[in-house]
Amino acid sequence: ALKDAGFTPITIPQTRSFLAGTLTQSIKKPVLITFDDGYESLYKYALPVSVKYRIPMTVFIITSRIGQKPQFSKYLTESQIKEMNDSGLWYFGSHSHNLHTENTKIYNAFGGGKVNPLLDELRSDLVSSSKCLENIIGIPTEIIAWPYGKFNSEYTAIARLVGYKMHFTSLYGYNEPGTNPYSIKRIPVSARDTSASVVKK
Repeated sequence: ALKDAGFTPITIPQTRSFLAGTLTQSIKKPVLITFDDGYESLYKYALPVSVKYRIPMTVFIITSRIGQKPQFSKYLTESQIKEMNDSGLWYFGSHSHNLHTENTKIYNAFGGGKVNPLLDELRSDLVSSSKCLENIIGIPTEIIAWPYGKFNSEYTAIARLVGYKMHFTSLYGYNEPGTNPYSIKRIPVSARDTSASVVKK
């Protein structure tokens, strides 16, 4: 439906160029398709669609849950991630290693006046997540989607320091050339949507 409506699904490198204002103008109506968490259902349902229609897609992984089934849904395994990456159509980023919670509430609970102890934990977590993905796909990731989209200026500074060059949020909206790459907006799509409503969004 997106392609029929004239949209062009793009890759992470193309997205970086778009935000910098250097994406070729021959690419009309660019759109980046992203998923959070990294459930195994992506391998079953999204990968075949991606390959059939040659559509690049991006998934942000909770890396401590790779191959796990902590509750009701199973997460992607290392071999599935490798296969998706080898397709040349899938890009992988961090959705934290083991801090997938609204951890800004924890941050705020410590109050002001002192160095917040959560920040050291966050830095360690983001490094672990990047190394975990690098061990699987062979390259360090440079993209992150904040858990529940929650972040603050200190989170941004730490993520930049450890190598994340594009930060995705839950802020609703569209991005234009010149948009801050450390505060990228997104448009949520849920099971309640239809192909027509997605195109309209």
